[in-house]
Amino acid sequence: MKFNRLQLVNIGQFWGRYDFNIQTLGKEKNVVLIGGKNGSGKTTILEAIRLALYGTFSFGLKNESPAYFEKIDARLNTQAKKTNDRFFQIILEVEIVEDWKKNEYVINRSWTRNKNSLKEGISLKRNGIPLKDQEVELFFSRLREETPPQLLEFCLFDGEKISQVVSKETLSEYLQQTAKVMFNLDLFENLEADLFNYLKQDDVMGTLSIEEKNLLDLENECNEVLNKYEQSLDELNVLETKIENATSHLTEQKRQFNVHGGLVKERRDELINEINMIENQRFLKMEKNKDFIQSLFPFVIVKDLVAATVSQMKTESKNEVKNNVAALINTNDLTNLFNTHVDGFTLNEEKSDLILKGLFELISSENEMTIHNASSQQRAEIESFNQQISLFNPEELLRDFKQNTELLKQVQKLKKQIDKNDSSSDLKELIDNIRDIEDEIKIAELKKRQLQEIVELAHTQMDEKNKAYELQKEKIINAKKAGNIFEISTRVLDVSRAFRTRQIRKKLQQVEQQTAFMLQAIFRKELFIKRVKIHPETFQLKIYDAAQEEISIENISAGEKQILLLATVWAMAMCSNRRLPFVFDTLLGRLDQTHKKSIIEFFIPRCGEQVIILATDSEINEENFSLIEPILAKTYTIDYDADRTTVKWTDQYFNMSIKQEELKHEL
Repeated sequence: MKFNRLQLVNIGQFWGRYDFNIQTLGKEKNVVLIGGKNGSGKTTILEAIRLALYGTFSFGLKNESPAYFEKIDARLNTQAKKTNDRFFQIILEVEIVEDWKKNEYVINRSWTRNKNSLKEGISLKRNGIPLKDQEVELFFSRLREETPPQLLEFCLFDGEKISQVVSKETLSEYLQQTAKVMFNLDLFENLEADLFNYLKQDDVMGTLSIEEKNLLDLENECNEVLNKYEQSLDELNVLETKIENATSHLTEQKRQFNVHGGLVKERRDELINEINMIENQRFLKMEKNKDFIQSLFPFVIVKDLVAATVSQMKTESKNEVKNNVAALINTNDLTNLFNTHVDGFTLNEEKSDLILKGLFELISSENEMTIHNASSQQRAEIESFNQQISLFNPEELLRDFKQNTELLKQVQKLKKQIDKNDSSSDLKELIDNIRDIEDEIKIAELKKRQLQEIVELAHTQMDEKNKAYELQKEKIINAKKAGNIFEISTRVLDVSRAFRTRQIRKKLQQVEQQTAFMLQAIFRKELFIKRVKIHPETFQLKIYDAAQEEISIENISAGEKQILLLATVWAMAMCSNRRLPFVFDTLLGRLDQTHKKSIIEFFIPRCGEQVIILATDSEINEENFSLIEPILAKTYTIDYDADRTTVKWTDQYFNMSIKQEELKHEL
């Protein structure tokens, strides 16, 4: 896709009719430069292109709802509405290659305003011939499939957006989304989602067996766990980067302190070591007493009840033995035993009964009701508690608390000495910074351990769910004949996932090579990057020098990070083999002169057939203009006239003229 002409009628800041020829001349003169100060209307040009191509879809909507017309009305020229001008229009001429042939399309999207209502009209010409409604609908449908709005967004490099991606450490997420769209992998994800949703429809679900429904549930659980795993992994990567940066900062602060601290540092270290020793003593005492209070102290409060419980359990144990013996031996058994084994002695039934009763009395003379019915282990635990309670000395606990109070006073006294020492030195600000960074690292390390546990748990759950899913799927497919809906759908899902995995690995290898090539051209000897690596799952980007040592991305400047992102997205666009324009909106303003020069000389000429640059005069000054002049096809300057409430424009860039061919082209 290539843009040739843009016409605006009462759109944004543009009151009246404006005609911009933005056609470029191949790769030799591939740049259209539009200059303007902030608020002059440069962003309106981008929005107009997006709106002409995608209509409702440019706002993430699917139909002409009231919300869509509200957004359109907000983008119509205010002065035109005040003067009751009813007509508003965007005309965009684009060149698209279809079936190895270049076709020129003229998209005419207009709005008629009647009181407070809006009506949209759209027409389309191909090579000068108007298309029918059905052909128009087919064109826009194919356009959204082949060049979706998200894809165009990744070719519109907004300086503010790029800066946010770099500053918020969301580079991996940004690259992942870009790769999906650039390489059409989002189509496969949509296919998989559609198949999964299709299988969940009532008319399909009704034909599925319980096992197949269970498999769909497992699929859903797998996706949920995977999303949780990826989200936690991203958070962990960001946190590790934060800890790494804080640690580096802390090291530097401590180095500065060591350099300038002198005797102040030695005295402070002594006090800190003493505080640490006392705090360790306090910690041990507090932990010991804390454990006692949490485990035994409740029993100390009711120690009489515990002793009574032990006594009751002993009685119940004896009664249990007595009852067991009574169940095993009766009067007849005892009589026969004596008469058989004791010579010269005869025992009658009455005496046997008396002997048994006496024996039972020896075992237990009490007939308490069973309350606890405790096992031998439970009785042992209660007896252990009772023994520990009996050894408890409240004076010892009180003594520990008093000692802890005294130790706390010592710590406070030492800290006052440190504060006095710090406040009397010139290093207070440095020391405060070190404290803050140390606290920040402690909090981050704690959160890191929590995230690591979450990631490990999610990874384990993911493995378990995937194994259960594969086993269930294999069980179902083996039990079914080939050709049923469920089997075909699951096979397509598997093939699609395997293809996505293989395709992303293949494409990322190409992207790594192209990115390294571009970075070497831009940075040259300033930051010699020999290799680029992008993880195919997390999309974490790493760079390496000639010695294959990793260069920490966090240690390079914000401008260098922007260039790294630009080069990577450029490489993705090149490897996708798509014919796409690149648009840069106030991007170079955040770069220093050296990087601006490298971008103009080495990057922009390699950005294909069309590059549209929206810039301020401070961003591309006379020196930079002389560098970009050889590849310029057209220039414009737009300026908002507050008195006339509209935009003035010239075909020069801030009065810097170029020699260019006259482009004769009519809409």
